Order: sequence, then structure tokens, then C-alpha cells
Amino acid sequence: MSVPPRPRRTAPSRKLRVLLLALAGLGLLGATAFMALSKREGPRPVTLDEAQRLAMTRFAMYEAGTVAVDTTVKGGGGTTTVRGLVDYRTRHAVGRYTATRAGGTETGLIAWDATGLAVAPGPALAPGAHGMAAIVRAAAASKPRSWSPRAYTGDPLDSALRLVMSLAADRPDNPQLLTRAGPLHLREETLGATAYTVFSGPRRSGSARGSRSPLTYWVDGEGRLGRVEARIASLPDPARTDFAPGPAGLRVPAQPWPKGPVAPEPR
Repeated sequence: MSVPPRPRRTAPSRKLRVLLLALAGLGLLGATAFMALSKREGPRPVTLDEAQRLAMTRFAMYEAGTVAVDTTVKGGGGTTTVRGLVDYRTRHAVGRYTATRAGGTETGLIAWDATGLAVAPGPALAPGAHGMAAIVRAAAASKPRSWSPRAYTGDPLDSALRLVMSLAADRPDNPQLLTRAGPLHLREETLGATAYTVFSGPRRSGSARGSRSPLTYWVDGEGRLGRVEARIASLPDPARTDFAPGPAGLRVPAQPWPKGPVAPEPR
């Protein structure tokens, strides 16, 4: 009995090969487009894991204790920067301010806590002495009469410094309550060599449902804060503060602070 010959496999026609290649290209293009869209994901509600990280930020600041800050406020015809050191255990901070306006630049020392600030205008530091240690030494060596203290006002710089002082608590926030206040995942971003998740903060008490917080937080994988921005009504650009670990062994001096405890500010 003879075995029938196997049917010959014919090579795909040219048109068929072109069609298959086109379909494969479309599949690759679709996957690439999907990945690109994922990276450009818009604002969305936070996940539970993200809420837990966001809830850790103020406690992480308190645990860090001493933190270096750089605050920039643009508006009102100029730019003011404050480079300082914050002690989140005592809620005291000292720094150097630089205010640049059309008429020139003013520099001096600044100290602030949860209730107000004090400035010591003038060339308080030697030329070129901009390091954090030099700033702290100058504040510690300044005489009490050099300072002009006052309570906080509605000035944008006051608002920015008051916010900085409010970013610590001796326990984590409740992530479930925080989630109900509507924080949003905005994007992923890298500052320096550190990856951060950028969040819109929880809405303020009494804010309309669906409204956005004026605060934006950059939070790393451990719940540490790298940057915060605050939209202030009178400013065209958000006030920005960047955070970094305080230099080892450097402490905020005991003066020019008033006697008695300072009450913490709410978030």
C-alpha cells in the first residue's frame, strides 16, 4: 500500500508577509503607546500604599530632627530665598534670607517657629560665608537687640515659613482619614538621584469635595519629604521648599527664642 505524499508547505506570499509584518509592527507600536500613556498618567486617587507613605511624611520629619531647608518665594516684584536649619523637635529654625528687588538686594539672618519670626537685617555674615555652619554660628553669636520679632502676617514668605514649621508630628497621620480628604497621585519624578512620588495634599477642612489642595508633596519610598510647593493666591508661582538632611552635629541655637513651649501648628 503506497503512502500518499505529504502536501507541500508553500512560503507565504509577498502580500501576506507584508501584512504579517504590518500587524506585528502595530502590536509593538500599541505596546509602546500603552507604556508611554502609563508614564503620562494623570491625577488619580491615591492607593492605600501611597496613602500610608503620605501619612508617614510628618512623622519622618520629626524623626529626622534637624533638617536643612531652602525656601524660594517669587512675587511682589522680586524673589526672596531662605536657606536655613530647622529643628523639628523644638520647632525652632534659623537661616539666612536674601531678598532681591528692583532696587537692590537685602540680606540678613532670620529665625522662625510655629508662632512668628524675627529678622536681623544687615551683613550678618562675612562675604562668601554662606554655609549652614556659618549661618548657625552667626545666629548664635548675634545679640538679642539685633532681632526684630513679630507674629506671622499674610505675607507670602510668612505663609511659606509657617508651612515649613508645620511639617512634623510625633506620630504618623491616619492613612484612612487622610484618604477621605482627597489627596491625589500626580506623577513620579526624580530629584537629584532620588525617586519621588508627587502628591497633591489632602484638602483643607471645609473645602468643597472635588477641590484640589494648594499643597504638593514630593515623597520618597520611605515616606521622607524632598520638596513641598504651596500655591499662594497673591503669587504667580508656587512657593517652594526643598529639604535635605541637616549637617551632622549641627544644631539650631537656643536664641533668640521666647521662653516657654511653642504649640504645634495643624497640617
